[in-house]
Amino acid sequence: MIGLTESVDKNQAAVLLEDKWNLVQDSNESEYIQDDFIRMKINEVLNASQLTYKYILFTNILAKAVNPGIHYRSMQAKSNLDGAYNARSLGHKVVVPWEKEHGERLGGSNEPFLNKPARDPEFDISNAARSVAAQERLYNLLDRLESMANSGEVDAVDVLCQLLYEYSRLESRTLEFSAVSDVPVRTLVSQVREYVQESGGGERLAAVTGGVMQAYYTHVYPDGPWIVNAEHANAPDNQSNSAGDVEIFYDEELDRAVEVKDKPTEPSDVRHAIKKARENELSEYLYVVGAGFRGESESEVLSIVENAPVEVVLLEPTNIISLLRFVGDDGRREFIKATTEFLNQMRATQSNKDAFGTLVSSFSIH
Repeated sequence: MIGLTESVDKNQAAVLLEDKWNLVQDSNESEYIQDDFIRMKINEVLNASQLTYKYILFTNILAKAVNPGIHYRSMQAKSNLDGAYNARSLGHKVVVPWEKEHGERLGGSNEPFLNKPARDPEFDISNAARSVAAQERLYNLLDRLESMANSGEVDAVDVLCQLLYEYSRLESRTLEFSAVSDVPVRTLVSQVREYVQESGGGERLAAVTGGVMQAYYTHVYPDGPWIVNAEHANAPDNQSNSAGDVEIFYDEELDRAVEVKDKPTEPSDVRHAIKKARENELSEYLYVVGAGFRGESESEVLSIVENAPVEVVLLEPTNIISLLRFVGDDGRREFIKATTEFLNQMRATQSNKDAFGTLVSSFSIH
């Protein structure tokens, strides 16, 4: 028998979430509810390794704070519990975007409710689980929350505040820093060159190339509708529909693309780049040779480029980075901001983000 279903206003949820986050950030309070068990178990779930359980807890606590009729253990509208609702919709449309803007401290998942632990109608100890102990911990926490909320012993909004306090104590997984006030060109160019000498799995050079393009187009066309996108340089083509690792759009139309190769280039790489240029009707295609050429293939690559049906411009990382000399202090600040955003967007490894953060920290800060 399906229980009584409820709904959650997503706009109201987003506003409440940000409002209570700001409240917690501005407060010295650490105990928003008096129950020691609940406080301790929220902390344990958020610090455990079961990623999906974190999203279930976060999403359902938010849902209950918006609509007290929601059951803390519900995950789908077809649940037998009274207070059933669609946790996936709230999780993916409110919690995930919010988390991306606040450190990705739950784990940075794009679609956590597609994971197996979140596919059941409700969270229950009878569900399949890899860790029975972790499952029982979350079940007991949600069950106690439901009982105490219904009896009036805890307020659902206070529970949300306690959750956000514990979330604030988790380490941020995204790169954050204040805007720099002074960016000496020689120092920046030198340090960025050193930064990209390490491949970092293709993330460093791709993010830097995107950052330089963003700085250049913002500087040259300050009022133009230019948008720069960048992705992981080693992202499989079957998982990406992009024309290159870096794409430049003018008024939402693709204007230029850049292939960033952090491994030795070989003829097949350039042929593939030409193919993408033609598929996307580009007359010119930029190709960054980040690690030289494979074996003795340079002459063959140059021959392919010479006879290509599109203009292929081969560049070295130093050619790209040197553009920072021409964009002024504002442009170099834009480069730092954009490169940081690209590293976060491509889910770069923490070591690559930390290394760029160290680079930035060497400049004076506002």
